Formats: sequence, C-alpha cells, structure tokens
Amino acid sequence: MEPHLPTEAPNTAPRGLPERLRLETRDLHRQAEGAGVMATLLAGRLDATGYAALLHNLLAIYRALEQALARHQSHPAVAAVFNPALARSDALSDDLAGLLERAALPAGDGLVPATHACVLRLNGFEAHDETHRLVAHAYVRYLGDLSGGQLLRRVISRSPALAPVAGTRFYEFGNDDVVARHLAAFRAGLARLDERDIWSDAIVDEARQSFALHVRLFEELAVRMTTDGDR
Repeated sequence: MEPHLPTEAPNTAPRGLPERLRLETRDLHRQAEGAGVMATLLAGRLDATGYAALLHNLLAIYRALEQALARHQSHPAVAAVFNPALARSDALSDDLAGLLERAALPAGDGLVPATHACVLRLNGFEAHDETHRLVAHAYVRYLGDLSGGQLLRRVISRSPALAPVAGTRFYEFGNDDVVARHLAAFRAGLARLDERDIWSDAIVDEARQSFALHVRLFEELAVRMTTDGDR
C-alpha cells in the first residue's frame, strides 16, 4: 500500500459524504483532467496508439476494481453503491479490441507503474480490513464515466484521429435519463453511508489517493508516448 497523501483540514460545517467527496477531491480532480495524456485527449490531439495505451491501462484498473466489488458486494459499504449495470470492463475490452486492429501496444504488458500501483492497492484492501475503501475508487471511476465521460464520448466521436477507428461503448450507459438515474442512485448510496461515520474519512482520503494515481497514470502515459515517438 502506498503512503497516504495529506488530508485537507477538516471543515467544521457538517457535510454529507457526497458533498465531502466533491469538495475535498476537487483540486485533484481538476489536476487529473489536465494531466498528461488526458489533456491531449480532451484537446482532440490523441492518436489511436496513444488512446489504445490509455484504454489498455484503464482496463487493468477496471478489471481489478470490478472483481473486487463483485467479491465484496455484500459488504455494507460496497452494497450501498454496487450496481452491475455500471461495470465497464466488457465495453472497454470491446473498444480496445477494435482499436488494436489499427494500433499497437508497447512491448511487455503495456502497463505503466501507476496502473500497477492502483491494481495492487485495489487488491490489498481485504487483507488490511479496508474493503470500504473500494467505494472511493468506484466513485472516481463511475461518476467520472457518467459525467465527464459523456463529454469524452463526444470528443472521441469528433476527433479526426480517433473517429474512424475508436469505439465509444465504454462511455455508453443508455440515454440521458438512464445516465441521470445511475448518477442519482450512486449519490444516494453514498449518502446512506453517512450513517457509518467510521468509513467516511477513509473513503474521502482514498478518493484523493485514487485521483493522485490517475494523475500519475496520465502523466506516465504521456511520457511513454514521447519516449516511444523519439525511438
């Protein structure tokens, strides 16, 4: 397990878990959106090879997360947000398979160190009796997919470099009403966890760790793209 980031100074005003997560991860969230390969993708300048590398690394994270969520779906914290309809591994795998018909991954396992660190972290919670921390990673990934992911779907669909070759199943949950219902249900589940105050601080802290790992992931992918391009 990696050392924790410093947590923000506590706010004396009472806030529910959904609001705490939003406010106390806001700066790291913004940092992740502008980091490395993600900034290139949002600008519409990421090519098929770079996008394939991103999806490949995200797939490793989703598989670890979703296997852990399924194993622990009866845990009270996980049960509050568990929704198999949100699972992205299969859709992500399909998008990646289609992309790899036109692009190639780097030699080796294709995973950057931040991805290995995230997978190790996700697989280590049970041994440390910290299964509730899975909720934070579900928050970071699924709420991102349901909100910002919808913007990414449009960016990819309009990108001259990606539109001919990149699928968008990863970002597709259904129509706007379905997306809104998933968002509301997830936030309601988080709100129910306020009754378990013993977990709230840890979940907020873990969400910060998750965003920090995503910043590393996006930056490491950008460095790898630059290095591979110089060869």
